[in-house]
Amino acid sequence: MKKKELLIEVAQRFRKIRETLGLSPASMVGNIKTHRITYYKYESARTLPQFSILARLGKNLGISMDWLILNKGPMFYKEKDNENKAAADPLAALPQDIKELVEHMQLIPMLKYETLLSFHQFKENHKDMVESALKEK
Repeated sequence: MKKKELLIEVAQRFRKIRETLGLSPASMVGNIKTHRITYYKYESARTLPQFSILARLGKNLGISMDWLILNKGPMFYKEKDNENKAAADPLAALPQDIKELVEHMQLIPMLKYETLLSFHQFKENHKDMVESALKEK
């Protein structure tokens, strides 16, 4: 990516941050502790922000540098943390009753084996239904 393209993209994202948070340019200046003219240069694609400004965006507003510079991931770190937590806890997306079953199976080996035995018996006794359901998936 060329420098001019990066300048334009970062400028657009600076504006998007401000609009998403409902802030005026003056409020943004206060949040990132820079001069009004300097901030204007960021939003108008005249210059890239210094590292200290990027650090303040992250610290004061929770803006992800991956999103700001590379346009990857969510705008806010909090969203990124939630994504990471969901990835770290594969049970989080499951319905509560299934999550409870899996947690109990982890604690009680006999329950795990009984459940697996029942599952395999069901698959054997209802092959057509299982194959049909897998095809629809």
